Amino acid sequence: MARLDRGRILLDSDCSLIFDGWGGKMRPQINPGVTPGERKQGMKHFWRLIMVVAMVWGAGCGKKSAQVVKPNLINPDDVAVWVDQSGITAGQVQREVNRLFAQVPANIPADQIPGIQARLVGEAVEGLIVRQLVRNEMERSKSIITREEIEKGKKDLEAALGPGGSLSVLLAETKLPMEEVEKNLQLDIFKNKMIKEQLDEALAGITEQVVREYYDTHPQEFTQPAGRLASHILLRVPQDATESVKADLRAKAEAIRQELLGGADFAQMAREKSECLSAERGGELGVIPRGREALSFEEAVYGQPFNEIGEVIETPVGFHIVKVTGEQEEKLIPFEEVKGRLTEVLKLQAHQQVTANFIRGLREKATIKLVGPLAEQAPAAPETPAEETAPALPPEAPVSVPAQ
Repeated sequence: MARLDRGRILLDSDCSLIFDGWGGKMRPQINPGVTPGERKQGMKHFWRLIMVVAMVWGAGCGKKSAQVVKPNLINPDDVAVWVDQSGITAGQVQREVNRLFAQVPANIPADQIPGIQARLVGEAVEGLIVRQLVRNEMERSKSIITREEIEKGKKDLEAALGPGGSLSVLLAETKLPMEEVEKNLQLDIFKNKMIKEQLDEALAGITEQVVREYYDTHPQEFTQPAGRLASHILLRVPQDATESVKADLRAKAEAIRQELLGGADFAQMAREKSECLSAERGGELGVIPRGREALSFEEAVYGQPFNEIGEVIETPVGFHIVKVTGEQEEKLIPFEEVKGRLTEVLKLQAHQQVTANFIRGLREKATIKLVGPLAEQAPAAPETPAEETAPALPPEAPVSVPAQ
């Protein structure tokens, strides 16, 4: 079961980004469980995912049935947060929370939703505060962002969507107004101008020697683990499920298994039936090393022949149908294979730190106050201290079920 480490990914008009807590370090992570070709394709997908999901300063996107997260604010026109003399209304907070929640995978277990919703209120408030801090600074500086700069930023966004990508189509799908995208681009362009000198200096320091030193001192991050490659289809069992409910779910799992034995395509069945985040990958879980998963799951992975449909097994998560597709040995990935991506990740980390310093400086000279009900139930998300490690970059490989 994947943990939901929701870092806000904030996008710059020049295709750079900042991750999460405005001061935490982003630990580079090159997933060793994939081939170089898969890694290259995964990195391309990663950049596109950032461009699409972030859509400038955390404005949500993604197709998902409409759900509303209510922070219990009384009147949408009431000011919920003051940033100096600028007020952020309860309605703005509500809209931001709903956008963030639209990014939550649809198949997250129901029992995790309340906690996610509560966290998103804090994240929404924090994101709005940061934008207001930058907006206030831009107004104080009397800086003017030209129409040409905004149009260039929009072209950069569209280019990142890949061949055939359309910004207008994406905005229509996500119901995100172009006006809001342009406003956020203005903030981003202004911020880029303010940090340009410091950022250029930081990026110049990411030399091949620095990249190589990181690789040499963190071999565990570039080691392909030994283990079997597996896919699965999961039917989740609620924690409070009765024996009758469990029996029904097992019967459904058995019915799926019979379809697979009859020739149904495993990947397609996983996309249609599985309740795991791996469903969108056709059930692929990547490498399953020994000692990491629930015992019954591990025994199935290491006990059944390759490319056969296993018996239905039960873990604390639910019922699984497992297919083992291969095996790999432990191996240190050569530096040349990871150098390109590692360089980009270290540059992203440097950009994040420079931006964190800029935002911290704005925060230190501002007066920020939560008011009304929000002050009691949704304090702003805390900053991540510079010496701590923020969530790692999303790896290309899937996340498997947990050992419990």
